[in-house]
Amino acid sequence: MKQSLDIMVKIMNFRIHKYYIASLVYMVASVILGIYLLNGLIIFLAWNMFLATLVYALGTLLAYLIKTKSKLWIILVVAAIWILFFPNSIYMLTDFIHFQNYTFFLEYSDIYNYSLAEWLVFGHVTIGALYAAKLGIASIQKIEPHINKYFTGIYPLALTFLFFLSSFGIFIGRFLRFNSWDVFGLITQIGMVFSHGTFLVGFIVIFIVLHWVAYFLFSNDKSKIDDIDSKNILEEKL
Repeated sequence: MKQSLDIMVKIMNFRIHKYYIASLVYMVASVILGIYLLNGLIIFLAWNMFLATLVYALGTLLAYLIKTKSKLWIILVVAAIWILFFPNSIYMLTDFIHFQNYTFFLEYSDIYNYSLAEWLVFGHVTIGALYAAKLGIASIQKIEPHINKYFTGIYPLALTFLFFLSSFGIFIGRFLRFNSWDVFGLITQIGMVFSHGTFLVGFIVIFIVLHWVAYFLFSNDKSKIDDIDSKNILEEKL
C-alpha cells in the first residue's frame, strides 16, 4: 500500500519540463505555419527541432545515469549516442542559408519587399535556430557538474573537442546529407568527406567559434567551466 501511495505521489508531482513544452509549441507552429504558407521548409523545421530536443533529453538521461552511478557500459553507450546527436542542436543555425530563396528586396538595396510572409519565415527560423542552440548548451550543462572533475584543468579543451566533433557532424549533415544514425554508412564515404580540404577545415573552425559563442550566450551563471566545488555539484538537482 505504501509503495502504491509513493508511486501516486510521484505521478501527481510529475511536471513536464518547460523546454519540452516550448519544443512542442515550436513544432506545432512549424506545421501550421508551413501549411498556411505552403512552405515545406518550415514544416521540416519541426523535425529539426525534434532532433534538437532529443539532444537535451539524452543529456538529461546521461546526467541521471552518472548521478545514480549506473553501470559504466550503459553510461558510455548513452554518452556516445548523445555525442552523435549533439550536432543537431547547432545544425539549425545553417538553416539561415535558405533565406536566399526569399525576397526581402525588390531592388537591392534601396527598395524593400513589404511582405509579412517573408518576415514570418525569418522570425520562425531565427527563433528555432536560437532555441535549438540553447537546448544543446543546456544539455551540456546537465552533464557538466558530473564530469568536470574528471577534466580538471583541461575542461575547456575537452569542450572544444566536443565542439570540433559537432562541427564535423554539421558539415556532414549539411553538405553530404548524412544523419546522426548514418555513422556506419559514412565510413564508406570517408574519402568524399576529406576531398573538400580547405573548405572543410575553414567550416569546422567557423563552427567551433559559433559553438563557443552559443555556450557564452546560453550557459547560465552556474556554469562549472572554471572552478568547481565537487561536494556542491553532487548535491545539485538535475
